[in-house]
Amino acid sequence: MASVRPKSQEKVRRAVRGPFTNVAESAVKTDFPHHPTLLEIAQRQKAIEVWEALNNGGYRFAKPGTIIGMLMTALMVYVAFTPIPPNWPWNIPLVIVAIFSTVATVVCGLLWFDKPNPGCRPELLAIVPFSRAENLHLMHEQAPEPYRATCACPGCGELSTHLVRKPAHDEPASAMVVRHCGVCEREWMQG
Repeated sequence: MASVRPKSQEKVRRAVRGPFTNVAESAVKTDFPHHPTLLEIAQRQKAIEVWEALNNGGYRFAKPGTIIGMLMTALMVYVAFTPIPPNWPWNIPLVIVAIFSTVATVVCGLLWFDKPNPGCRPELLAIVPFSRAENLHLMHEQAPEPYRATCACPGCGELSTHLVRKPAHDEPASAMVVRHCGVCEREWMQG
């Protein structure tokens, strides 16, 4: 059987190619505006939720935790150290629980008087509408997606039953339907 690979003496010299062209320098230039990704939208939403949680008065459990812990500690210390005859087997457990409730009371008291300063409220990300040229460009690069009645928009993450229409002549032939998001004007194919 003959060898398919050339031997080391028979290697053919390859021509040296020029450097690869940068995507930004290529002939196809796309000046589309920056659209926030789904990850950026989710991170901003999480930051807004954290800000709202800190801005509504700090820690909700701190004030009642301090008051209840103080009353529990006082009651347990009183019961543990009073000379009531049937309390002698409970002295040590009551003192241990009193110590733990004292620590919890101190922690809750510190959180109660702590006034968190969350700063300014994070702004919502501006949703830039997608243009027709941008939608066509993204549809031609899109991987096939099965049809679903309710789906998330790949542009803004809006989960709903988006508008459905038949594909136009300049859209990919593999598209059975084209979805349209009313929030960000993004169009994508399904089918």
